[in-house]
Amino acid sequence: MTVAEGYQSEYRPEALLDNPHCYPVEFVVRSYLGRYPSLKMDKARYPGSTVLDLGFGDGRNLPLLRNMGMRVHGIEITEGIVQAVAGRMRKLQVDCTLAVGTNADIPYPDMTFDHVLACHSLYYIGPGTCFADNVREIERVMKPGARLVFSAPMTSAYYIQGAATADDRHFIIKTDPLGIREGATVAAFADDDAIATAFAPHFTDLVVGSCRDDYFGLAQDMWIAVATKA
Repeated sequence: MTVAEGYQSEYRPEALLDNPHCYPVEFVVRSYLGRYPSLKMDKARYPGSTVLDLGFGDGRNLPLLRNMGMRVHGIEITEGIVQAVAGRMRKLQVDCTLAVGTNADIPYPDMTFDHVLACHSLYYIGPGTCFADNVREIERVMKPGARLVFSAPMTSAYYIQGAATADDRHFIIKTDPLGIREGATVAAFADDDAIATAFAPHFTDLVVGSCRDDYFGLAQDMWIAVATKA
């Protein structure tokens, strides 16, 4: 089973439509709506702005983005996921435009978005590409001064353990307790300096936080970051 097939099996239309719960990820809420010493987000500019949810998964963050007044777009890796989540959003009365795409191939013109959200997504590396390709493609569809909110795994994250090392940034996942990611190539970062290096020179004003949680045996160790298109 490929990674795309694994995720599509997770996001079946019948499972999503029958599930009334659609809660956003905590770091997404905190990044867009929280107040922190090193993070300054201009919330007054949210209404009417355009946002891309890059790899929206089951759609859990789409209602939040809509509720902030943004014009919401999203991409996912299969048509099956897109159609399943589109049905869920119609049921929740969330207006959004969803399409098939990948981190290195986003089906939008240059300089389209005021915001890009990449919640547990931008570090997946497609065949024949590398993480730098993802960064360049994300930067391409952002307007000058647009903000990128993203997460990226630490090298201590549970699914990086036991992974094959392709180089100092790329890892091939060998074991995933969730049974979805085996064989996927992902980028992971040992420290915030490594993140800064990966996003320069396309982004500036990088602010990095971290989240280390043990979810009942799964070390969900993530970097949380916000950056501005240079």
